[in-house]
Amino acid sequence: MRPDLARTVTTVAAVGGVVAFTVVASAPVGNAAARPSSAYAVSADGQFPIAKTPYAESPDGKRHTTSALELPKNPLISVRAGNATAGNDSASVELFDVVVGPDILSQVKLPPELKQSCANLPAQGADDLPIPDLPLPDLGLPLPKLSTKDLPVKNLPDLCNLLLTPPSSLLGIDSVNVWCSGDEGGVDIGALTLLGQRIALPTTKQGATIPAAPLATITVNEQAKRTDGSFTITGLTIDLGGGTQIIRLASATCAKPAPHPTPKPTHPPTTEPPQLNEPPAATPPTPVKTHQPVTG
Repeated sequence: MRPDLARTVTTVAAVGGVVAFTVVASAPVGNAAARPSSAYAVSADGQFPIAKTPYAESPDGKRHTTSALELPKNPLISVRAGNATAGNDSASVELFDVVVGPDILSQVKLPPELKQSCANLPAQGADDLPIPDLPLPDLGLPLPKLSTKDLPVKNLPDLCNLLLTPPSSLLGIDSVNVWCSGDEGGVDIGALTLLGQRIALPTTKQGATIPAAPLATITVNEQAKRTDGSFTITGLTIDLGGGTQIIRLASATCAKPAPHPTPKPTHPPTTEPPQLNEPPAATPPTPVKTHQPVTG
């Protein structure tokens, strides 16, 4: 091969390598979800922040499960157990025995006048006695300044019973179970009590709010669909103090795993040009058939 022809072969090979690199680099990666499937049992923002615990994530579409028997020590919330699972466009959460504001009223000392009124209640006919408007002390939670009229009671006997035999928590939830698959999901919530009194849960499918102001505002079955294709469902969102403290219980996000993009080469591939100084390879010999006598 002539030298100018060899240079032409080398140039064409190099250009071909550059074209191949450009095609790989500009290949689309598809409309991948910007977030993987994930799930967590508890999180909180505000005066007492709590990271998502326990937290499961599935960036590869495989099933991942994690659990926790207790939360980091904090004065706001406790749980008995929580399980979180995430997979390919699916997720679920199981949460048991949630206590928000443990022993919140046990620190309240009855004012002398209220204590005297409670001691002098008649055995009958006290249901019509009004509730006195007396300030309550700081309960250690991000709540506004409260008085006895802010408590969920109807009359003086109810108030005396609440303060003399205080409940174990501000809010108590037996269980919260949440699941999602694709862009659908569901919520199952056990008994919910506010200062020991049972709260009726709405039967609506999505986004119902239970106003219990000024103690708490509770949103049930909060759902969100995002432009990246992901879908999130949260069992309970508890707002204390008008946004001062937000607690989220049992949240699941469904999304498809992002496809792995084609690796980009670090340099263009090259093709070895033929060597001009090497002699051509010899032609293999052709066998000739003959008949030889056999002796023996």
